[in-house]
Amino acid sequence: MAIDWTINRRGLFYGGAAALVGGVFGLSERVARADSQFPPLTLISAARIEGVDGGALLCEEGLCQFALSARAHALTKLPNSDGVIVVGRRPGKFAAIVDAQAPQESARLFTPLPNHRFAGHAAVGANMLVTSEMDEETAEGSIVVRDAGSAAPRERFRVGIEPHDVLFARGGETLVVAIGGIAHAAEVKGPAINAGNIDSHIVELDPLSGVVLKRHALPSDMKSLSLRHMALAPDGETVAFGMQDQDRSKTRPVMGLLRLGRGIDLLPLPSGDEGCMRSYIGSVAIDASGRFVTASSPKGGTVGLWSLSDGRWLGSFTLADVCGLTADDAPASFWATSGHGAIVRLHADDEGLVMRAHWRAPVAFDNHLLRI
Repeated sequence: MAIDWTINRRGLFYGGAAALVGGVFGLSERVARADSQFPPLTLISAARIEGVDGGALLCEEGLCQFALSARAHALTKLPNSDGVIVVGRRPGKFAAIVDAQAPQESARLFTPLPNHRFAGHAAVGANMLVTSEMDEETAEGSIVVRDAGSAAPRERFRVGIEPHDVLFARGGETLVVAIGGIAHAAEVKGPAINAGNIDSHIVELDPLSGVVLKRHALPSDMKSLSLRHMALAPDGETVAFGMQDQDRSKTRPVMGLLRLGRGIDLLPLPSGDEGCMRSYIGSVAIDASGRFVTASSPKGGTVGLWSLSDGRWLGSFTLADVCGLTADDAPASFWATSGHGAIVRLHADDEGLVMRAHWRAPVAFDNHLLRI
């Protein structure tokens, strides 16, 4: 049986100027009485609270709000520190380093290359930070290698039209980039002008030289699909990826697995309900044991579950506008958030997903969720 709690707005405070809004939402009495069952972890997400773009940090003490200059997208933890990188939503003009221990304090901002925009994602490896960026007029993309401390740009590797998610694999020896391939007329906004001929692929790069080690393309009959989001399995070699289809006239697979150095395998959708993900994957996660892959679809209001070992569809969980998704440190356990303020803990097994706990908060959570 799932436990259901509410996080209310008692205890909200504001500090600083309009450029910075910080606060802690206190727990309701019902939650306070059961505080031993409140999640013993910290979750952070880009979010909108009372019309303010920024983020929300959920911990045992409650919910802390922090403001940013515009809407943000994905988050990445800096190693050996309390810093979290929050990247502006594509086409973003800022990225911020937020102190997870004091998120209401002023964030340290950095900007994309001149005449570029952030594509929403960053990754951290050994002594380097990388960001995916796009030319603001052509959407030609680059991976920008930055100093891990100052975030100053050091090198630039051109990778193709509209790079999106990026991660380090094989213990940092390989950089994996999802190239969305969606071309726009200008300023990387508006509808795709190549919806039926998208050149989307995943590339494996040497992070030191930028040399392409391997390029993985989708089948020729899937040129409407755009590769967007990824998650790395505990083995460091397997990447789950999610896609978005620019042509919904027919149902195509929107999830797949990449075995580094080998190739791509597409994952099935459930027979009889192949449209459940509505051709759109917003976030991807793999559990701590490496047994289960999950993906969220805010358009479908669905979290799907697959077996990592053999790719079988195992089941789904329904939650309106669900998108944020991250693995718990316990095996077969995930956290998900929604644009309507839901926070749920999900348990996975071979029969599907079961909700174990459910909180509600006065927050519009954005696409991605990070456990720290």
